[in-house]
Amino acid sequence: MVPVLTPLIAVLLPVIVIYRSYKELPIKRAYLYSVGSFTSALIAVILEVVTIRRRVFSGDFGGIADTIGAVLVICIGIMVITVLLNLLALAAAYSEE
Repeated sequence: MVPVLTPLIAVLLPVIVIYRSYKELPIKRAYLYSVGSFTSALIAVILEVVTIRRRVFSGDFGGIADTIGAVLVICIGIMVITVLLNLLALAAAYSEE
């Protein structure tokens, strides 16, 4: 199972930067929000790898074979969404308007 809290944090941090940038309340060091977002996404992926490792040691190869495709798609999705949102957030935070 993919953890829920860490990907949620990875998505919410850049959304906060984007929202505040367009509400004329810019965040001074928006790059720290991006670092926190990427760290949270990385923690989500690492937790999933640890879960798969635990299942390997318990001998649940059938369970791994059933879920590895979905886990891979979700992890790739988390990373792509995180990168795109952080690029938008940094563009919004550091625009010269």
